[in-house]
Amino acid sequence: MAWEIEFIKWLQSGNSAFLDYFVFFITQFGAELFFMLAVMILYWCVDKREGFKLLNLFMIAQIAVGMVKTTVKRVRPYYLDGIEPILETTEGYSFPSGHSNNIAVIGTDLTLFSKKKGLYFRSVCIVSCIMIALVMFSRVYLGQHFPTDVIVGALLGVGVGMLGFWLFDKIGDKEEKIMFFVVPLCVICFVASIIFYCALGEQIDSLMTVAGAYSAAVIGYYVEKKKVRYDVKASKKWHYAVRMLIGIAISIALKEGLKVIFAFVDNGVWTLVLRFVRYFLIGIFATLLAPMLFKKLKI
Repeated sequence: MAWEIEFIKWLQSGNSAFLDYFVFFITQFGAELFFMLAVMILYWCVDKREGFKLLNLFMIAQIAVGMVKTTVKRVRPYYLDGIEPILETTEGYSFPSGHSNNIAVIGTDLTLFSKKKGLYFRSVCIVSCIMIALVMFSRVYLGQHFPTDVIVGALLGVGVGMLGFWLFDKIGDKEEKIMFFVVPLCVICFVASIIFYCALGEQIDSLMTVAGAYSAAVIGYYVEKKKVRYDVKASKKWHYAVRMLIGIAISIALKEGLKVIFAFVDNGVWTLVLRFVRYFLIGIFATLLAPMLFKKLKI
């Protein structure tokens, strides 16, 4: 739409080096890394079930966003004259905004969780709304998305967050059985990603990422709940910090180390398969191997 293009140009007309870097910092709260951190904190230190729930909501939202992006195929704003990509050039299609969706899912889930537990509901709600709005603004300012991209992305995230929270309450204490639905869904995503590449030449990285991480997460959670039964409540406060340091260090090593190793494979199909393997290993570590390690170390 013409008004969206003019709006982005107007926003960028007042840019400065300081504002560029500040907004770029803000946009990271909608990135994959921030989500991983939020899930890890919940899963390893607060409430495993809540961490698992947030993981499910995020992954479902990712599948929805990926499917819409592939169907609509809207180009990024920075491909148009007069709009610049500030400090980054995001790959893939534009509609809807994944960052806006991500932060909306996290904000909605944490707000509903705080309300259910009776803990700082108003504060969490206000902070969540502010962060969602800031991330939405950042994606438009940086030239990565149109206004309608971020609006739809945020609404989708809020919708998935609310629906998922309600469904988890209905499931009760049998949430681990989600695995029997999710694993077949991930197989479908895996196969669909391969088919899209072979038929259309498009690498849908997001679908393969979800297939790997999501299948591993539900399998890991199922085994952890049935066999490991790690208690996240620590006897000493510093145990939480040690868990996060060890867990994050290994997670980053897996994510970035495997990325470097697998980069030597320059083949479309195998690149997709190795992406699945990479995120599967990260998911298994986060949900199963990390709790096993923490239990072994007694932290």
